[in-house]
Amino acid sequence: MEVNKKQLADIFGASIRTIQNWQEQGMPVLRGGGKGNEVLYDSAAVIKWYAERDAEIENEKLRREVEELLQASETDLQPGTIEYERHRLTRAQADAQELKNARDSAEVVETAFCTFVLSRIAGEIASILDGIPCRCSGVFRNWKTDMLIS
Repeated sequence: MEVNKKQLADIFGASIRTIQNWQEQGMPVLRGGGKGNEVLYDSAAVIKWYAERDAEIENEKLRREVEELLQASETDLQPGTIEYERHRLTRAQADAQELKNARDSAEVVETAFCTFVLSRIAGEIASILDGIPCRCSGVFRNWKTDMLIS
């Protein structure tokens, strides 16, 4: 859906100046701009850009936290201390965010979904393979049965 700067600001609950800042940061523009021309945006593209930008910012924060904790040296962390638990939590959050991003970008797929799809495909292939002897027996009527089996 094409929207102008004001409509986009209303969608995000942000100011027009924020939209201008986002545009300077690389937010996609559909068309327009320049002197006296209204800038139009594709709302779907902008929402996608915003989500990716938000994920990158969150990943960067988590990455920085992990680096800070690694600098504190993992060997210095004692199990049961607040620093150790914070380190474990931050690492788990970073791993979860990376997995979520990989899932969102279709780099990984849920195991249950793969199992379901592969079982359906195997069923289809099995029914096709089961029908081959019937079709072959019609084509090779003059052949003996032991020739068809081997």
